[in-house]
Amino acid sequence: MDPLSRLTIVIPSYCRPQYLRRQLDFWAGSEASVLVIDGSPTAIGGDVLIPKNVSYVHDPASFTMRMSNCVHRINTEFVAVLGDDDFFSPSGLRDCITRLDAEKGLVGCVGRSVRFFYQDGRILAEQRDPDSTEFPSTVVTGIDRLMSTYHPGKIGALFYGVYRTTAWSDIVRATYSRSFATGYIYDTVIRTLVTYRGPVGIVESVVWFCSSENPPVKDAPGMDRHVGFLDWLRLPENATEVRECEALMIDDLVRCGADSREDVSRAVRFVLDELRRRYEIKEARHDSHAVRVRRVLMRRAPRWLKRFIKRLIPSSMGQVVDWAVVELDDLTRRLGQKGITVDRNDVDKIALAVRRSHEVKISREN
Repeated sequence: MDPLSRLTIVIPSYCRPQYLRRQLDFWAGSEASVLVIDGSPTAIGGDVLIPKNVSYVHDPASFTMRMSNCVHRINTEFVAVLGDDDFFSPSGLRDCITRLDAEKGLVGCVGRSVRFFYQDGRILAEQRDPDSTEFPSTVVTGIDRLMSTYHPGKIGALFYGVYRTTAWSDIVRATYSRSFATGYIYDTVIRTLVTYRGPVGIVESVVWFCSSENPPVKDAPGMDRHVGFLDWLRLPENATEVRECEALMIDDLVRCGADSREDVSRAVRFVLDELRRRYEIKEARHDSHAVRVRRVLMRRAPRWLKRFIKRLIPSSMGQVVDWAVVELDDLTRRLGQKGITVDRNDVDKIALAVRRSHEVKISREN
């Protein structure tokens, strides 16, 4: 039996019909079940063929409501969330399930990830979060893990992997039980609730292909990203909401664990305080004179000039100039040389899907 038959892939979508069509084509015929929850004002066109393994739900409610509502639709042992313009490697997902079968104490499993975008007929890519590692063996309990949340090898984009459905559903219900003024806080809530419940494993396989083809959705109902995380923390009018967010996490962890409210509260406050400190450091760097000057120059440089300069940089100079983006095929070959498993058939299928979608987009524009 294909391990993917035990998996549901949840794809939230909002106003990206061309990328949603790409997903439907990509997963057609897969053993995995696919659940699309489309929050766009209008449903996808009636001319679009929905594959047998895909359940398409048009639910123009807020993102928080859509995520909460989708939980009861999942009846497989495992679940994974995927952005509507991203891809999973089916082979990588199988590796995650294999490890979860072997290690019952894991709440979830992620793999190595690649960020990609399409430019001038090429698919360019770089590895995301190459330094991600599992917690050290000395980190054992839920409180230990929370107090070590920001260890040097912190897993980036923690939720883009395979999770046990029971734990995932519990986490999603709690996380999206209410809306907050900034969409940036949900990742922190999810990470906190996941981290406490159990360790997350890492397989040395490329699993997630993260798309940079589109800017992040900032105005989807229930997922407003116009308010930055620091602004949300600092503005007096958000003080009550910040406390309620903290209480939401504490209440959930006290409910599902065996630790005292005092210990859980201390750990949750550590997570939020440390995150705030890191954002403030990032803000200071972002506002430095050198960064501002470089940003202005990059904004004013013609697009053709930026692309021309990038093409002139030899791949051998990548580390010297901190330019890590290369052709997708080159990147996956290098990852394979490092001992990371890359399924060539999956990469070729992803590359074909990306090229076709952009060729269609270009032909429509012309």
